[in-house]
Amino acid sequence: MEASLRKIIAFLLVFSLCNHGKAEYCSLSDLSVTQTTIPSKVDGYMVTVENRCICTQANVKLSCGGFNSSAMGVDPDVLSVDGDGQLCTLNGGRPIGMGPEYAVKFSYSSGSQFSFKPVSSTIACS
Repeated sequence: MEASLRKIIAFLLVFSLCNHGKAEYCSLSDLSVTQTTIPSKVDGYMVTVENRCICTQANVKLSCGGFNSSAMGVDPDVLSVDGDGQLCTLNGGRPIGMGPEYAVKFSYSSGSQFSFKPVSSTIACS
């Protein structure tokens, strides 16, 4: 009986270690948001959102209070304002892979710069 209990405990320990996967190492802080001015465009800004995690991140929501994507010339497939006007969905909710080649970029024109901070995402590791 004692040997069986040890085997069960060992199995559960190994299973729990394997089940955590890479997703526990990914977080919102792996979404890097950089914003620069566009020198050739008055009041123009370029925003780049890069996933620095090995896992994809989908359904990315950014804070964007007061931002109006259509009035500022942003493609809604790239950045769309949600119903409450406080959050924006990035990339139509589609997954964003790791690295600069998968970064999502958009530009906008405004008299002032907006702050875009990651609020939530769904992390998926294979």
